[in-house]
Amino acid sequence: TRVVRVISQPRGNMLLVGIGGSGRQSLSKMAASICEYQVFQVEVTKQYRKQEFREDIKKLYRLTGVDNKPTVFLFNDTQIVDQSFLEDINNILSSGEVPNLYKQDEFEEVSSALSDWARKDNIIETPDSMFNYLIERVRNNLHIVLCMSPVGDPFR
Repeated sequence: TRVVRVISQPRGNMLLVGIGGSGRQSLSKMAASICEYQVFQVEVTKQYRKQEFREDIKKLYRLTGVDNKPTVFLFNDTQIVDQSFLEDINNILSSGEVPNLYKQDEFEEVSSALSDWARKDNIIETPDSMFNYLIERVRNNLHIVLCMSPVGDPFR
């Protein structure tokens, strides 16, 4: 399918537009399975806000950047509780970075988990180079599929 073709390309991301029940998510999950990628989705609850979304993004970065697992981040318009979610997704798509995602101690933990891989790839272990190395790995392994309905405000 086209979804398989797009997500199997390096840094391939996709926007699927269709009415509810048209199979956007099912096709995306099937395409991820064909490509042998993991599927990552956020679970929105009543208390789900920016802080919880950022924690999920950290899990996603760990999966794709540290564990080096090719992953499809499947996100649909019903999960947009806060407009900042779209800002973060836009930042990931454009640069791979989410500003102020990690506190100092959190990034040190991620950096130490990455250090063996960095040494194998001849990366000098400075904070900046380790951050750039993490972002590079995230961008190479992460494929974002946005599922939107043409009806309603979120798509506009």
